[in-house]
Amino acid sequence: MIKVSDIVNIIEEFAPPELAYSWDNTGLITGDREKCVKRVFVTLDITKETVDMAIKAGTDMIISHHPILFKGLQKIDYYNGDGYILKELIKNDIAVYASHTSMDCTKDGVNDVFAKKLNINNMLPIEKNEKFSECGLGRIGNVKTTTLREFAEFVKKQLNTPFVRVCGDLDKKIETVAVCGGGGSDLIDEVIKLGGDVFVTADLKYHISQDAVGDGLAIIDAGHYPTEVYVQDIFSDLIKDTGVEIIKSTHKDVFKIV
Repeated sequence: MIKVSDIVNIIEEFAPPELAYSWDNTGLITGDREKCVKRVFVTLDITKETVDMAIKAGTDMIISHHPILFKGLQKIDYYNGDGYILKELIKNDIAVYASHTSMDCTKDGVNDVFAKKLNINNMLPIEKNEKFSECGLGRIGNVKTTTLREFAEFVKKQLNTPFVRVCGDLDKKIETVAVCGGGGSDLIDEVIKLGGDVFVTADLKYHISQDAVGDGLAIIDAGHYPTEVYVQDIFSDLIKDTGVEIIKSTHKDVFKIV
């Protein structure tokens, strides 16, 4: 019988916890490592909605990209926020493992998959990990020459998203493309140093984008959810041979178009 610890070992062999950033909360967040697992729920986010889905499905374990409890708890309110989520997880004996920045940085993880979706060749990490040479945050490489306008349309299609926000000259020639799933604004200076023509990421602020364009870097903000939701497929592929039943979250992007 597969145990929580077996699932954890599979994930950590693929995405070692050492790759995670110090501020992150990667790892087993709740649950018994020795519990037997028959059904696993994979998700981008741990929210009231996704936890309720997992409970309804009779889940033994949740694997999430985004963790809960980034900061220390001072109180647990059973009816709101993380307090409600923790109460329901513990009451229903559901183990939770989060693989966040470790999965972002690892080889064939979030950012490699992101780059492959956009047909980027000769990929290298934007911010390299000192211990793992092929790993690091973000990816940068080359694409067939196109324009910013055409590439933005391609991003929409490949990420199956109805819109993206674009900063820069729409007729600009694009050859060197950088990507970072989720919020990647901290990598902008490095992308510029590496000669990027456009940076595809999410959660960018107005003035940061404005400054990037002033420094010659076009920006495509494709949204946090579209640039990372495929992590559910990565999790599913990792554990598909264990014999456990895998249930993918059906939660949608928190942002809606009106």
